Amino acid sequence: MRNKLIAILMCVVLGIMMAGCGSDDSDSKSEDNAPEIDKDFSIAMTDNYTFTDPEDLDFDQRYVLVGDESCKLLSDMKNFGYTATNVYQIVYAKDGVAAGEYDYFVTPDEASATELAEFYSSQGQNVTQEGNILYASVDGDTLQANITLYASSGNSMSEETVEAYVEMMKNFNGLMDY
Repeated sequence: MRNKLIAILMCVVLGIMMAGCGSDDSDSKSEDNAPEIDKDFSIAMTDNYTFTDPEDLDFDQRYVLVGDESCKLLSDMKNFGYTATNVYQIVYAKDGVAAGEYDYFVTPDEASATELAEFYSSQGQNVTQEGNILYASVDGDTLQANITLYASSGNSMSEETVEAYVEMMKNFNGLMDY
């Protein structure tokens, strides 16, 4: 019974995470007041792994959230026996509509990443492991459907926007803007 409860809670957490979160890195403005996005953006997640924006993704907004072991998401995972040292959630939008999301977990070692990957895989989640990094992605249509679902519930989000989704994810998981 305990393992079943843990599995259900972890699936809910991953499902919510994969719906989106982030911080707006579009601070500068062009001549027409449209946000300019740095297309050379990268995050050094470890000494050996750097995230860069997907080349095939069309977006005009990027939101990035980060958490360490003290954030709610990772401390909850630790209570269930899984260890990660950092989490990154990167959400993309195009013309105000979700374009995709990428969720990364940095674990202390490859064995921890393997345990976490096995758990998510056993719950039907599609994850990829590269050394001590574990990640999953959600396409824009799925992410937008999740945003619509959360907004229609009336409890999670007040409006059906990527920005509202990002704020919900920040509040729910205890993450901060990158």
